[in-house]
Amino acid sequence: MDDPRLPVLILGSYAFAEEVDDLMSETREWRTAGFVENLDRSRCGTKLHGKPIYWVDDLGTIGRGHHLICAIGTTKRQSYIEQVEPFGLPFATLVHPSARISSTSPIGVGAIVSAGVIVAAQSEIGSHTILNRGVLIGHHTRIGRYVTVSPGANIAGKCVIEDGCYVAMGAIVLDGRRVGRGSVIAAGSLVTRDVPENVQVMGSPARIKKEGVDGR
Repeated sequence: MDDPRLPVLILGSYAFAEEVDDLMSETREWRTAGFVENLDRSRCGTKLHGKPIYWVDDLGTIGRGHHLICAIGTTKRQSYIEQVEPFGLPFATLVHPSARISSTSPIGVGAIVSAGVIVAAQSEIGSHTILNRGVLIGHHTRIGRYVTVSPGANIAGKCVIEDGCYVAMGAIVLDGRRVGRGSVIAAGSLVTRDVPENVQVMGSPARIKKEGVDGR
């Protein structure tokens, strides 16, 4: 019997790609058809969990009929996504069945919403953003594109997390805060005030520890 799920090629072939493969195996919409490498060509021609690893330049021939999803856990996945966009292949949006997403909160194309995530009402998740295991997103919160929100992070209501931010494991962002483009919130930090662009903050309350951070 043919598998009715749509085939997806996962961009990346390392640990997080295996995690995304596992998440996808529990959905009704998608199935992993293979992995795509763009750094180490020697990995191509081998298999990962029984699925082939392809070289990125081969997408023009093997990609037809497939969707893509990027399994690079850092915000540097933006450069990989931009690398493959000329092939014109559509991106999958992966939402694990255990996630609870409000019907009023759209999820952008290419996003990954992992197990146990909750997104409250009237929020918005940008394209190619990752909400990892157990993430909580409050109501009326906007998460930009290419954002990574790590396991157990809690972003309260009416927040804005701009493009390319990295919110590390267990971090908390209080109500109404804005985190500027490309900034990094360290693990376990408590954000009590707005964070400017391209900085790293840490601590409780979170304070700027590094400037000139480039999320790409």
